[in-house]
Amino acid sequence: MKHHRKRPLRPHHGSATIVVLWSIAIAAIIVAATQLITWRTATLGRSAIGRVQARWAARAGVERVIATLGWNTENADPEDPMALFRDLEYDWSGTVETGTWDIRHVEEGLDLKGPLDLHSRININSATKVQLLELPDMSLDTADAILDWMDDDDEVQGIGAEADFYEGRDMGYLPRNGAMRSIAELELVAGAWPDYVRGEDWNLNDRLDPSENDGDTTAPSDDRDGELDPGWAGFLTARSVDSPLSLSGYPRIDLRSTSVDELLDLLPIDERQAEALIEYGGSENATLGALLAIELGELVGAPSSSSGRSTGRSFGRNNTQGPEPVTPLSKEQLSAVFAECTMTDYSGPYLPPGRVNLNTAGPEVLRIIFEGDPGVADSIMALRQSRAEGITSIVDLLDVRRVQSETLSGLASQLDVTGWTFSVSSRGTSENGQEVEIHVVLDRSSLPVRILSYREE
Repeated sequence: MKHHRKRPLRPHHGSATIVVLWSIAIAAIIVAATQLITWRTATLGRSAIGRVQARWAARAGVERVIATLGWNTENADPEDPMALFRDLEYDWSGTVETGTWDIRHVEEGLDLKGPLDLHSRININSATKVQLLELPDMSLDTADAILDWMDDDDEVQGIGAEADFYEGRDMGYLPRNGAMRSIAELELVAGAWPDYVRGEDWNLNDRLDPSENDGDTTAPSDDRDGELDPGWAGFLTARSVDSPLSLSGYPRIDLRSTSVDELLDLLPIDERQAEALIEYGGSENATLGALLAIELGELVGAPSSSSGRSTGRSFGRNNTQGPEPVTPLSKEQLSAVFAECTMTDYSGPYLPPGRVNLNTAGPEVLRIIFEGDPGVADSIMALRQSRAEGITSIVDLLDVRRVQSETLSGLASQLDVTGWTFSVSSRGTSENGQEVEIHVVLDRSSLPVRILSYREE
């Protein structure tokens, strides 16, 4: 019997090779995909880390400004109002371990270093109709509508707009009948179109961004001239506040409730002048501004020697039965009164609107505040530029030839020589070039310095 041996099977070398090649290819794809995912994750991680670094660099700039504002408020020098702004200019840039910050702003076409003093603009809540009409592209009906938005009644001013107007057009909102809280709120007023309010500064950061200098490539539309045209927002603000602190950093003396001894301790005046100030402070409709145009003695019905501010109503000194004569306040005494005293009520839930800082307002704002007189604006600019310390009191404007004492008296409630509220646009840059911008509004009217608004871009 024959036995047949089975022939051994030959391995399928070709199939094995194909399987191996497929395995290698799949492995390569997996490795490549893993590497790509890892690379993308690492890139995203570096980008995220860069943004965090840029954010904290920008925040470091904000904190630097807060520290400077706090120190200058505690160590105020009433004889040098510009000391604060010189210090703030040093804070415009800085470096931390992982990035840098840059703080700047545009004011009336000028690119300036440091934070923006919001008191360089007119607070819309105290602006008059005449001042509003000095704004570019402002019409009479829009000016009336703005005043109607802020007044506390439903009576239409001129050709303005009250609640009936907004209800009839199904706007979904009514006039606030109170102070505006932000300049963006102005866009809710009839006739105040965003193009008028914002101009080219569409994000209201007071800086010229790339999208605001590229023509019609991206919104907003601009003229691509390398300058920021800010619209009404470049001349108006709703954030500035009047401070209960004096130029020396101490609480202001309320002439309606102070004592003779307190005035004698803090002001360079005599006892009779102190008594007259208290008497005048207690009278109805009394304002500090009146002291710029009328002698103190006249304001309280007492004899007074004549001066340039007299209105001719002084009493004769031979009237021995009348009140004791009052020595007219000198310019130095007037400056001290305006620096340390007040007749303003600060007890409400909101501080009164801020006043225009004569040391930082641009020529156009000064022209508007003085109701369209460019000569006064030029004279004020020349006066403050001639002094390193700037204008130390609104009383200094009595030396400006074009400024009448009666005009200055009427505008005194809108003028100041320092700023209490600041807008900071701090742009942080990380080591890998990532950028984050922080925009805050700071209030130093009380200590510690407060952040009124905060946003990141």
